[in-house]
Amino acid sequence: MDIPNINIPKGSDSSVPRIRNLHPSQLSPDHVGDEHIPIERTMSSFSERLGSFVGSYSRTSMMFMAENLAVPNAPFLDEEDDKYSAISSGYVSRIPSKNSVSRLSRIESGPSNENTALLFSHLDKVLSVRSICTVADEYRYEPHPMAAEKSSFTQSIFNSINILIGIGILALPLGFKCAGWAIGMSVFIFCCGLTNYTAKYLQKCLDLDPESRTYGDMGALAFGLKGRIWVTALFITELITSSVALVVLLGDGIDSLFPGSTVVEIRILSFFILTPMLFLPVRHLSYTSLLGIISAFSIIVVIIVDGVNKKDAPGSLIQPADTEIWPSNWSTVPLSFGLIMAGFAGHAVFPTVYRDMDNPKLYVRMVNWTYVATTIVYFLVAACGYLMFGSDTMQEITQNIVSIPEYNQTLNRLAVWLIAMNPIAKYGLTVNPVNLSWQIWLFRSPPLEDWCYKNSWREPILTAIGKICISAFIVVLAYIIPGFDKIMSLLGAFFSFMISGIFPLVCHYYLFSDSMSIKRKMLDFTLFIVASCMALTGTLWSFL
Repeated sequence: MDIPNINIPKGSDSSVPRIRNLHPSQLSPDHVGDEHIPIERTMSSFSERLGSFVGSYSRTSMMFMAENLAVPNAPFLDEEDDKYSAISSGYVSRIPSKNSVSRLSRIESGPSNENTALLFSHLDKVLSVRSICTVADEYRYEPHPMAAEKSSFTQSIFNSINILIGIGILALPLGFKCAGWAIGMSVFIFCCGLTNYTAKYLQKCLDLDPESRTYGDMGALAFGLKGRIWVTALFITELITSSVALVVLLGDGIDSLFPGSTVVEIRILSFFILTPMLFLPVRHLSYTSLLGIISAFSIIVVIIVDGVNKKDAPGSLIQPADTEIWPSNWSTVPLSFGLIMAGFAGHAVFPTVYRDMDNPKLYVRMVNWTYVATTIVYFLVAACGYLMFGSDTMQEITQNIVSIPEYNQTLNRLAVWLIAMNPIAKYGLTVNPVNLSWQIWLFRSPPLEDWCYKNSWREPILTAIGKICISAFIVVLAYIIPGFDKIMSLLGAFFSFMISGIFPLVCHYYLFSDSMSIKRKMLDFTLFIVASCMALTGTLWSFL
């Protein structure tokens, strides 16, 4: 709308009054003077839109990492300060100590001029003697550009899909093979429905406290400090397990592309390929992790193209392989629980996505659209893969694809290369929270801190050695547990059921049991029992 003329002091070089809360798009070009206010463009180029999406995912990835890292207690405050710093819920203080001094600002994952460095400054600004904060608590007090940005509805869907669709997609056909069509479809529908249901509980739990934004905050709201510590430990353990799966996946890709090497040689090569990723800035790692969603959709295209072009079994959608309605070997059914549930393990980051939305009221709709897209992708890969190879379905569907010489080898090798690139892209981002955790706790020790201050080279050397040791430890675990199916089954059966199913149900019941109806309590109790039984049996079977 146009702005009416008002009296402007002489000497003013503008004919438009400055109204700070007026959006530039509401200004008429006719009223713009020498110092005009730019009009917001309604259209943007493809590169700008792509950059906006990538930037949104990069920001969400870094905030997810920072929000889930607990920082140990700061120096004790006196009794009076502690009394006023504890908030009413009694689980964490977000009021900074006026006497605290940042000692960990030099722990960075990249150059000092990058946004990621802001995540690790003023870590001591916490805390009462009963409290633990996160690396990202700095965002709650000191504004900076990264904290001011928000993701649109479409960007939030894109971020959620990219988080949900991970390496677990490769083992979905094996999950259907282990369970057969009847049980496999039932488990698939249950896992999809359960996680969609509990994802909406997250919003309700987080809204109890406007400052809460993580799984750790939810655990603290429901169970106090022990809940926060337990969630942090679970988060770190899951990341280590996921990193092992990435190493195994890269090794299988190397073996498919360059057959003939031993497992030891492949693991050593994987170590030298993946370890340098730990020294790259987090901002760049979160950008490269977008390869994950590209590789996932490439698998769908390759499976459908190969299946349609091949006329005879195995590997054909025109003449499907022999499949089973009910499993011939019932002992493999519990493995399917984790293999199928692993694809729906994204709840730990949903709180970050929710707080990053520019319109949080659309969260439920965003979750529904995310699950529509994800479920379609998962079902296409699971059903087509099992139809094409039946009882010969391998632990990774890509291993079946490269074993058929009649397929388009150029297309298939491209898909395998993309899958092999996925671990390289995501390894650094996955291991980074693990490295930051031990750095924060280690360098907080006063003797070691004083020792590092004496020479500037000491801390970088210790950090580099620690990162190399962590990477070596993960690769050794990948050598000890070489089966991709076992690792994915463990990830799904224990971590996915715990994080995406059981934990939200327990938190919601603990926080809202007084206002819940009998029907809702019965439904949640039934879901809890079924999910717990599936988690227990699936976890046990993943070790057999």
